[in-house]
Amino acid sequence: MINDIKKIYGIEDSNLTISSVSEGTYRNKPAKIIKASYKPKTIACPNCDSSPRECDGKYVIVKNGSKEVEILLTHENTGIVSMKLSKQRYRCRNCNKHWTAQIDLVKPCHNVSRIIEGKIIELLGERISLKLIAKLCSVSISKVIQVLKSLEIYLPSPKNRWLPEVLMVDEFRSHTAIEDSMSFICADGNSGRLVEILESRRLNYLMPHFNGYPDEERFKVKYLVTDMNAAYFQLVKDIFPNAELIIDRFHIVKHLNEAFNSFRVREMKKLKASGHKVEASKLKKNWRFLLKNRLDINISEYKRWPSFRSNKYPYLTEQMMIDRLLDFSEPLKLAYGYFHDLLDSFRRKEYERFFELLNTLPEELDEEFKGQVQNLIRHQEGITNALIHPYSNGKIEAKNTHIKTLKRVSYGFKSFSNMRIRIFLTEGLIEVNH
Repeated sequence: MINDIKKIYGIEDSNLTISSVSEGTYRNKPAKIIKASYKPKTIACPNCDSSPRECDGKYVIVKNGSKEVEILLTHENTGIVSMKLSKQRYRCRNCNKHWTAQIDLVKPCHNVSRIIEGKIIELLGERISLKLIAKLCSVSISKVIQVLKSLEIYLPSPKNRWLPEVLMVDEFRSHTAIEDSMSFICADGNSGRLVEILESRRLNYLMPHFNGYPDEERFKVKYLVTDMNAAYFQLVKDIFPNAELIIDRFHIVKHLNEAFNSFRVREMKKLKASGHKVEASKLKKNWRFLLKNRLDINISEYKRWPSFRSNKYPYLTEQMMIDRLLDFSEPLKLAYGYFHDLLDSFRRKEYERFFELLNTLPEELDEEFKGQVQNLIRHQEGITNALIHPYSNGKIEAKNTHIKTLKRVSYGFKSFSNMRIRIFLTEGLIEVNH
């Protein structure tokens, strides 16, 4: 029976003897109490290295009573299990040093077993709050934070730094302070594996960090995938000389959509100012249809539309409804055509056609819209590579979503290092031998 209890909790130390199991309380909570004693064989004195016995057989290390400690052994579905452990004390006659026998079941000067600490580490890898982890393990939040901080030694160190051939870089919001509100994240573009998280995305912070990598690692990077943040472009010139720049396709489409949407809002304001409030309202309510891919627009199904209820337009197809909207503004109608021509060539990955359109936009096009769209010409190399190569920032954007979820369920983080440890834990990149 006693050996079975030890097997259940994975206790292999033969010097631990269990005497009884009873019902009781642990910190005013109902618990099962295991009474045990730990009397290992005498060892050399930790202070003067005296042997347990002298040559004449006289004992130098003698027993000196015992010390009883209460250990939180585990927290199961059936409740708390604690252990009242009587540990043997020893005294050295040569140097009069006293000490207590230490068992591997619990760390020295701790009262929470390694079993509980292993469970805490396992739960830290889930996207749940520290308060919930403390409740599930019957420990304090301070203990959970203590275990979390102890995992910092397992994070990537300068000795084992590595870089992939395809490096995705991005930023995410980590702090409430305005000065360092955004942090830096990078990952492998092929596998999606997290590479590093840094406290700041500033260039004067990134450059020294990546310069600390060995040259063979930096030269190994062939592609740097990023958004249109100009700071990251400098990394290609100074840190990754063999890398080609790739701008994430999502951000290019987003830039075009925002440029057209801004122009639509300006045209709506002009319509309102000229007394055409109804037309402006219709453009506002149906703005999503103007951004819709022209190949997906329905041209055969007739139905009623909320913005066109009068007898004049009883039934319209989706294409006919969009045409009515564009008839409200000739400049918007002109911009709509070129906007979708650009998107069509981009979706077909016809980069030569895409930049030909950008360079030949007509003069009668709205100047502000034209200027916003033609800003993409500055990023010709990165956009061209984006249409040639299959890489994007999709995998790192997914990680940013996971980080947002972790921050939300954790009610935010005061410590960046604690957040960094938890992110690596949730990504499965920290392996701890309990």
